[in-house]
Amino acid sequence: MLLLDLYLLRPTPFRHAWENPRSPYLVSGFLIATGVIYGLLLALFNLSIGEIKGVSLEGLSGASRTWFFVYSVAVGLMTVVAVHLGITIVTWLMARAIGGPGLLVGLYRVTAYLLPLGWPALPQLARTVVASTAESVPSLPLQWAYLPLAALGLALFFAGLFQIFVLTQGKGPVRSAAGVLFFVVFSFAVFLMF
Repeated sequence: MLLLDLYLLRPTPFRHAWENPRSPYLVSGFLIATGVIYGLLLALFNLSIGEIKGVSLEGLSGASRTWFFVYSVAVGLMTVVAVHLGITIVTWLMARAIGGPGLLVGLYRVTAYLLPLGWPALPQLARTVVASTAESVPSLPLQWAYLPLAALGLALFFAGLFQIFVLTQGKGPVRSAAGVLFFVVFSFAVFLMF
């Protein structure tokens, strides 16, 4: 029910993350689930392309293939933890920018609830990462759907971020929308640096 409420953009899940002392269990669950999904997508896309950074993956079988999946999931988990920390810090900065109290620890918990909203974007993200290291990229399964799903995931993420600013910072819709806009501009500026 919590995931359904998240995808329907109801404030209930974010209130749960903000107020419930047991929410760290779900925070860990969302981090792990997102990392595993992302890592598995990386592994599957690398295997379907047949290479990683120019090294052929054709000879992988048995234990080697298993270790490749374990490695990819570990990379996915580390990436998601780092990205979540970044999202938390930028959200805290923008919360302070719109005049809110910030409250970093609470925002850490609440922003983890944004991760499932970004799940539709993971195939496009994994495809982009895999394609950036491959010499040639064949068509991947259902590739036509990755970009629309990524747009949906991004829209859900920003709508959830708006809910977070309203709930946690006690600001109205105008300031909360400004916080989301600041988040987008800041994140885009950081993205352009790399």
